[in-house]
Amino acid sequence: MRKLPRLPGAELKVMMAVWNGKEYPVSTARLHKILELEKPWSTSALQTLLNRLIARGFLRSEKRGKNRCYTPLIGEEEYLADENRSVLEKLNGNSVTRLVASLYDSHSITEEDLKELRAFLEERTGKA
Repeated sequence: MRKLPRLPGAELKVMMAVWNGKEYPVSTARLHKILELEKPWSTSALQTLLNRLIARGFLRSEKRGKNRCYTPLIGEEEYLADENRSVLEKLNGNSVTRLVASLYDSHSITEEDLKELRAFLEERTGKA
């Protein structure tokens, strides 16, 4: 299991846009449109972040005609699993129970969330 570098907020937003692009490679123009749905982005800022993500090994870039296109080298599921593992280790002593209790006590999850979690666990473990 490799340890992935943690992405700062803006780089993570760009990676989420790449992953949400669904079809790869995804063009700079398409990424710009995806990101603009939330807030305005300058093309130069986007390009800087894309170059950082290439340097970190998250993306591969290729030229297609006049467009620059990007393909993820690290999948969303792999990155999120690594981040979740890290949070569980650092903040909750590797205890899922402690994590869920903390979320519940802070009102970050509801009774409905717990019902969904129970159903998920029962489905995965085959216990009803």
